[in-house]
Amino acid sequence: MANSKNVRGSNRRAASAERTAELRSARRRAVAAKTCLATLGAVTFGAAMVFAQHSYAGHAKEPATALEAPPRFVKVVKEDLLQAGVVGPAQAPPDAATAAS
Repeated sequence: MANSKNVRGSNRRAASAERTAELRSARRRAVAAKTCLATLGAVTFGAAMVFAQHSYAGHAKEPATALEAPPRFVKVVKEDLLQAGVVGPAQAPPDAATAAS
């Protein structure tokens, strides 16, 4: 009977050692998984920030420039209108007139 108690005790110690090793391994995998998920989340967040900054409609990606027609086009239109008589040189304002009392 003394032998059976000794065998049971060694089986328990072996089972306890196996269980401890399994728990250590499981904790190591859990820490690795948490680290991987945290890194993936941080990278995804950073990428979303960059994407949002470049796709936001109100964000000026380039300096604003004045909208104007090309100089050659403006020159041609002015010449055509002057030749047609639509636009002429500025006229002097009419002379001032006073009303008779």
